[in-house]
Amino acid sequence: MLIRAFALAAALAATVVAGEVFTVPISKVPDDEHAAHLLASHVPPSLVSTSTSTSNSAVAAIARRLGAPAKQSRGEENVVLRDLKNAQYYGKVKIGSPAQELLVVFDTGSSDFWVPSKGCLTKSENCAAKTAFDKTASTSYSDVPSGAKSDFQIVYGSGAVTGTFGLETVTLADDYTVDKQTFALVDSTEGLGQVYEHAKFDGILGLAFPTISRDPGVNTLIPNLKEKGVLDKAMFAFFLGDNADGELAIGGYDESKMQGEINWVNLVNPAYWLAPMDKVTFAGKDVTTGKVAGIMDTGTSLLYGPQDVVMPMAQSMGAQFVPQVGLFLVQCDTKIPDLAFTIGGQVYTIPGSDLMIKDDSGKYCFFGIAIMQFGAEEIEQVNTLDEELEEQVVEEIKHLTGAPGQNPDHPSGPPSPPIPAEYAGKVFLMGDTFLRQSYTLWDYEGKRFGMAKLAK
Repeated sequence: MLIRAFALAAALAATVVAGEVFTVPISKVPDDEHAAHLLASHVPPSLVSTSTSTSNSAVAAIARRLGAPAKQSRGEENVVLRDLKNAQYYGKVKIGSPAQELLVVFDTGSSDFWVPSKGCLTKSENCAAKTAFDKTASTSYSDVPSGAKSDFQIVYGSGAVTGTFGLETVTLADDYTVDKQTFALVDSTEGLGQVYEHAKFDGILGLAFPTISRDPGVNTLIPNLKEKGVLDKAMFAFFLGDNADGELAIGGYDESKMQGEINWVNLVNPAYWLAPMDKVTFAGKDVTTGKVAGIMDTGTSLLYGPQDVVMPMAQSMGAQFVPQVGLFLVQCDTKIPDLAFTIGGQVYTIPGSDLMIKDDSGKYCFFGIAIMQFGAEEIEQVNTLDEELEEQVVEEIKHLTGAPGQNPDHPSGPPSPPIPAEYAGKVFLMGDTFLRQSYTLWDYEGKRFGMAKLAK
């Protein structure tokens, strides 16, 4: 079957490789630049010890290095999008007739597709340098039909991103085109803060299921391509290059990027790409009991886990929490143990060396696993410890395990919560640190997630 793959970073020419697979070389944000973005913030640091083994002088030094004004109200915090500060992979999408090319994050952790409008360039300071979509220059643009949801709003920590829904022709991989795709034209991006201003991409293309979209009544892009007869299968696959070229394949997968059998697992619930996991081990010891699952999220580079799992990991290394960056500070000579996830009966190991993040000076190091919280009581609890965690994740998780009707974005409520109640507090957010270890496959119709060994 003909499979198309396209760039996650712009400006590289397409090449045809073995077989019928069409690929475009991709790259990611360089690690040093990514670490700088990840650690950048304007919130005054406040460190909470999990152990006394890290010296107070190191705490003071990192506080000065990340220095911000001594006083700053919570309303002035520059909290950024979960899959923006952490995003490393991005690429081209073509919108309109004639086509206008923009850069987007291909984000399996969300379902909304939005790009900045021309109005955003003047209304939001952090949007001024972005490539915006000009609907007046497209002959195929139309407003949504009367009675359809027209207003778009999504809250990212310190503020909202707002705009309007529209319909447009969208093209992936040069010739995979679908008409009348619903997307959002954003007029205000102030809620994203300064990190968006310096990010390399313009918008977000969500690849999760429509049920968690701000307009769950419409199809997301790849299922829409299948429904319109453009694709044979509503499937895609990621090869995330580790300081190397990579690709996103749509309509199937690229066998040249993998070896051996595919390990498929059925999703817990087709909303997020929420895959069940057998167990999690750290330093060779089990750190989870009972049901546990992971949201597979290409829009996030880090790993997030429940507090009662991550905190003991940090304590075992004498780490200290840095609320400003939402990470645990560790000594740079710390030997971080391996972290292993058993999924579908197979063990997937992240070497401890991949779980350390260094700042640009190389003097300060952080544990690459952060805390994700569930439920209102734990949210209040974590505010006394690490209230500057990636707030978009926190805010979304508040209503993920609630009863239908509790989600403010969907007042009528989905048929079932995106994360079933039995998994509350037992979910990891599995970012690129994990996903780049394997070739990953995402099957909408089969409601399943697959992994295969990377080709050597």
